[in-house]
Amino acid sequence: MRKLFLPLIVALIPLAASAATVDRIAAVIDRQVITVSEVSQVVSIRFFPRKAQSEDEHRREVLENLIAQALRYRDVERFGAEDIPRDSIEARLKEIQNRFATEAEFNVALLSSELTMDELRALIKRQLQVEAYIQERFAPLIFIPNEEVEAYYNGPWSQQRRERGLPLLPLNEVREEVRALLRSSRLQQDIEDWTSRLRQRLNVDVYAWR
Repeated sequence: MRKLFLPLIVALIPLAASAATVDRIAAVIDRQVITVSEVSQVVSIRFFPRKAQSEDEHRREVLENLIAQALRYRDVERFGAEDIPRDSIEARLKEIQNRFATEAEFNVALLSSELTMDELRALIKRQLQVEAYIQERFAPLIFIPNEEVEAYYNGPWSQQRRERGLPLLPLNEVREEVRALLRSSRLQQDIEDWTSRLRQRLNVDVYAWR
């Protein structure tokens, strides 16, 4: 049986040259194919943090993440992907391992996925290259004025604190914390807008996630 890899997050690893295996197509991005087996690999190793409750919703969410990663990396490649320090790769690897109760459980999942540790590190490297590109291209352009900080503090921030029974600290003590929350929210919106534009420029067809 041919060993499955993940061209998904941007044509990372070539397929092993052995006997052909029948697989279902999960999605096609331009001419790049993501298979159902690739979705299963990523689900197995918990590459993305789980948010959805049901297994079906989770697999659908994983496929959307793979599509988004593939689209973003195409843009990253146009400008040159940044090299990633090994320490950063190992730190992200540790985060993934910590999604399992034990190291043994992680190793079983990795074996089941048919990925090697080096292949997993390659996936992580591409993911971090996309994140580095985002921090360089989008983050510096986000400016949150004091007026916006104050409005958020007097509105959603204070309301959430009341609902959780937490004390309302003075604005001067939490100004930068509130600003950071707004910057994070704005950055996430910028990433979603960028991904949507990338998706509109290419043919993206979704077929299955199971």
